Amino acid sequence: MHRKYFFTILFLVLCSFFLIAMFFIFKPVAGTNQDVQFKQSPYHNFISGTGSVEPKSGNIYVGVPFNRIVKKIYVSVNERVKKGDLLFQLDNQDLMANLRIKQEEYESALASLHKLQALPRKEDLSVSKALLKKGQISFDEAKAQYDMVLNLPTPGAISKEERDRRLYGFQAAEAALKEAEAEFAKTASGTWDLELKIAETQVALAKANVEAMEAEIDRTSIKSPIDGSVLQIAIREGETPGSDPSSTVMILGNIDQLYLRVSVDQFDISLIHPDAGAVAYRQGTQSVEYPLEFIHVEPFMAAKKYVTNAVAEKIDTQVLEIMYRIAKNDPPLFIGEQMDVFIDAKEK
Repeated sequence: MHRKYFFTILFLVLCSFFLIAMFFIFKPVAGTNQDVQFKQSPYHNFISGTGSVEPKSGNIYVGVPFNRIVKKIYVSVNERVKKGDLLFQLDNQDLMANLRIKQEEYESALASLHKLQALPRKEDLSVSKALLKKGQISFDEAKAQYDMVLNLPTPGAISKEERDRRLYGFQAAEAALKEAEAEFAKTASGTWDLELKIAETQVALAKANVEAMEAEIDRTSIKSPIDGSVLQIAIREGETPGSDPSSTVMILGNIDQLYLRVSVDQFDISLIHPDAGAVAYRQGTQSVEYPLEFIHVEPFMAAKKYVTNAVAEKIDTQVLEIMYRIAKNDPPLFIGEQMDVFIDAKEK
């Protein structure tokens, strides 16, 4: 009885293994001609490479100069912008308050300078003239009193105390007159040149503080550096983007003309020349050919970034980057799209 169950279970297990084996044997293999179109170059001798689609201007990575809340975003993805157009606005209420303080300080310093430049005032000159005239009268009176003593026919006709009193009165009036003359000369000359220089320096400093604050406020208005299109927006209103320069919050580019940055293995450099023909295909299909026009070779070699997984591909190597213009962008390509590139390597 148990032997019968044993053979039945063994038969079922063997059938299961047989069905599983048949499933894997007849399963379509990924990478056959049914699913993948093999890359075929239009040239007999060629150099292959990988290209990345870029705007004519290159990708412009827009960051923020400091860590502030995004108050308003004025553009959207795919929108065309002109150079100087406002992209987004950072909060700057505290800076605006500081600007008003700096402006008041500037106005105060400027008023002080104008006050010094306006000297002497007519009123001050009138007072100084009156004091000078008063001092002159007092001097003339004291001198007359003292001259009477000096001109007496008999010196003993007046006491020594009276003689001394008139002498001291004359000397005091003479000193007061000289003081009034000096004060009038000082008032009439206006402001001292050194005082004017100090006041002018204070005005210049206050004005510089205003301009510095205005420049700081202007930096909160992020504007487009080029004529182009908005390719990507990585922020939202109310967010606080980091102040890290490597942090990108928006990408711009001029997509009126697309370029292709092609990476060519350093071992193939000797086969490259500017007049060689070149074409590109979208990866995974060769249904559409994109003719390429040579622009320039970038002289700096970089580490290899794009890998095609080809059997003979070298990984640990440097690549030379060549810029091509995509002559026909139909159907339209996307920025950052990778393409398979073939460059004619015929003899020069």
